[in-house]
Amino acid sequence: MTAPPAGTFDGQSSSYTYEPPTQSKSRPVLLIVLAVVAALVIGGGAWAATRMLGGGGDQPASALPEETAAYIRLDIDPQVGQKIAAVRFFEGLDDEVLDALNGDDIRAQAFEWMAEEDEAFAAINYEEDIEPWLGDRMALGLVPNGSDEPYFGIALQVKDEEAADAGLTKLQEATNASGEASEGGLDWYFHGDYAVLTTTDAVGTMQDKTEAGTLADKDTFREDMDALGDEGVLSAWVDAEPLATLADSPIAEQSLDSAAGMDPSGALGSMSGTSQLAEEMATGRFAASLRFSENSIELSGVTRGIDGLGVDGDDSGQLILGLPEDTVGAFSLEHGDQFVAEGYKMLKEQFPEDAAEAESQAAEAGFTLPDDIQTLVGSSLVLSVGPGVLDLPNDPENFEAWEIAYRSETDTAAAEDLLTRVLDLTGEPELDQLLIRDTSDGVLTLGVSQSYVDAVAADGGLGDNATFQAAVPNAGDADSVFYVNVNGFEHLYLSEIPEDEGRDALELLAAVGYSASSDADGNGDFTLRFVADE
Repeated sequence: MTAPPAGTFDGQSSSYTYEPPTQSKSRPVLLIVLAVVAALVIGGGAWAATRMLGGGGDQPASALPEETAAYIRLDIDPQVGQKIAAVRFFEGLDDEVLDALNGDDIRAQAFEWMAEEDEAFAAINYEEDIEPWLGDRMALGLVPNGSDEPYFGIALQVKDEEAADAGLTKLQEATNASGEASEGGLDWYFHGDYAVLTTTDAVGTMQDKTEAGTLADKDTFREDMDALGDEGVLSAWVDAEPLATLADSPIAEQSLDSAAGMDPSGALGSMSGTSQLAEEMATGRFAASLRFSENSIELSGVTRGIDGLGVDGDDSGQLILGLPEDTVGAFSLEHGDQFVAEGYKMLKEQFPEDAAEAESQAAEAGFTLPDDIQTLVGSSLVLSVGPGVLDLPNDPENFEAWEIAYRSETDTAAAEDLLTRVLDLTGEPELDQLLIRDTSDGVLTLGVSQSYVDAVAADGGLGDNATFQAAVPNAGDADSVFYVNVNGFEHLYLSEIPEDEGRDALELLAAVGYSASSDADGNGDFTLRFVADE
């Protein structure tokens, strides 16, 4: 086994002793390495989404320190490229793109792209220097270290440690040719099945931390990933509190932004902004994975211990399940009255003066906050859109075409009284006459189309619809659901897309579904799914 140039092995084990480097370094090598990872994610991301499960062996978390606060993992298997022919989502892609995605090794293609952008990679031969040792998995880990700039490591799965050492050494030499020493140069250590790339000034500490305990052995990480289930081809994990202390670090802000972008619930987005706000609001943990099946692409995640997001919950109406089967769009919220109460409580704690002023103004108008809002929201609500709205551009004044309805399981008498008083405040009495109401079965239904109000007030079959079930398979247990039957809108936008390939690919999209749930302890889960046509 050949040792990394920045240290030595003791010859009896894989233990590595850090020694200051003697080679000169000047270029920001780690940025180059990060660029490789980015190229693999961007260049191979669509292709990688064709995989449901990774292969065997340890995950990259087994080679990163236990203190890792942000972790992004990618799993690539070059032997499954031929499966793309069976993936309906990619049938409309450009032939050249398909040829690249169907190649034996997408990593070779990504490396070629990098060689075109940076001369250091042009000096490396992928087949000789990289391919013999590079495995299928990699991950980026961010490790707080008590300063504004955290440590970070890139764990690359290694099939041949000696070949990996030789290839990395060649890359190191190619990227450090100026003759000026730099603490930010490239170094690495081996741990298990992985080479962990980091900076020269951090390599010794990172190795020591990893030897002391790995992220894979951390209880919270293991519990969160177990709850997440299949890690898919791309997964991420964030421990918000330690990461928030690094809010002034550019790399920490980027990590938070990336994680927030993977969380459709928007919970992690609250951590952006000033470091003080981030430290105050960042709580709990987040894990997510990108998965693929024959007819869908899914982003699924779990949240743990996020303050202020959970309610006790209970059985509720799940009104969305009873909408008409031809519903083209819907949003639902269960336990909305409880969420309003919790949200208003947080608002009063953060902005007591503003809340007091709002309550005073509402009282003068004859309303009570937040009680009246809770009454309108109820224990189960749904906003529904029917196919008739697709004809509105042709006849916008036809109220029967306005197939939009709001339903709430609530105290219908109190809700109707509130509506009447709110409409009276507008000074437009015709608005009250325009609004169609139905209060059967303890559910308030509102709309302007009599036929559509009647349709949504009846017991429909959306919950049994195959497209709906494929898009939101757990709708019956979710606290919130968003659903769009994309097929119903295709005639409005497909003709506006000039490229045949893009139009063909979009035409394969049948529906989009999102669902989320949480409990009183701030533990939750969410799923965003894109479903292909049968």
